[in-house]
Amino acid sequence: MTEPETTNKTGFPLHFKKVALAIALSPRAEALLFEAVRIVKMLEAQLVLIHVGELSSDTKQKLDDLVTRAGGQEVAPKFVAKSGKPVEVILQACKDEKVELLLAGALLKENLMRYFRGSIARRLVRETSCSILLITNPKKESEPCSKILVNGIAHPKTPDSVKTAIYVAGKLQANEIIIADEVPTHEVRVRVNDDRGLIRAERQRRLIVREERKRLAKALREVEIPKGLEIEQRVLYGKPGYSIGHFAADQGVDMLVMNSPDSTLGLLDRILTHDIEYVLSDLPCDLLIVHTTKSMTEKHNS
Repeated sequence: MTEPETTNKTGFPLHFKKVALAIALSPRAEALLFEAVRIVKMLEAQLVLIHVGELSSDTKQKLDDLVTRAGGQEVAPKFVAKSGKPVEVILQACKDEKVELLLAGALLKENLMRYFRGSIARRLVRETSCSILLITNPKKESEPCSKILVNGIAHPKTPDSVKTAIYVAGKLQANEIIIADEVPTHEVRVRVNDDRGLIRAERQRRLIVREERKRLAKALREVEIPKGLEIEQRVLYGKPGYSIGHFAADQGVDMLVMNSPDSTLGLLDRILTHDIEYVLSDLPCDLLIVHTTKSMTEKHNS
């Protein structure tokens, strides 16, 4: 069977044609499965269910019942089960099955001990080689994903993340995307202590906004914008990760899209907080981490 291509005529770098859900017999399993089935149907993808542990006949029957209740028999999910440490099992299954998007449940806010130990969802974000969608509040009932926020920070990965967000927005029938770049406050160096200082600061801010819009214009020209999807560009001033997390909460967005970390984050990154750690420590909504390889980034941004 031929594997799906990573590009198409509309310029989207990722398709998400094979989606996996890490599932266990937990209180949230049924709601997560409902969410997964809806997402897979919208993306027109294959579904892989990853179970950590032995898949006994009793466990298989219970999971089959959950699949049936969620309407998943229509997508004929493939089961993958293996005993071992959860993160290692899930990561290996994603690699073996060539998964492009991993779905996982996540807590909205983690307690201090769990934060410093690192939850399974946190480790998956740092170590997975595919994109990952953390679902914060899974529900059996369908709710529209109307508003998507994309971190448009200046980075080689960002154009592909923007394009992927537009692709996902079209599939999920969202009607609004906000591309928000985070500019550290210290980059606006003008002191505002009189009217002239205020004018200079405002002029500098307008210049930053103009340059940021120009930077992302190429990515927006390279993709087909779904009909009815409104795209707005904003510039946020503050600490990267912290400001976009608060902006997402204030705007009531349904999904936040960010680049994958450049390297594996460890305990030191959680003490001296990395931009993505601000968001992970207090998730404002569902979080899609887009993973693009270096070769893909170079190809699409050349």
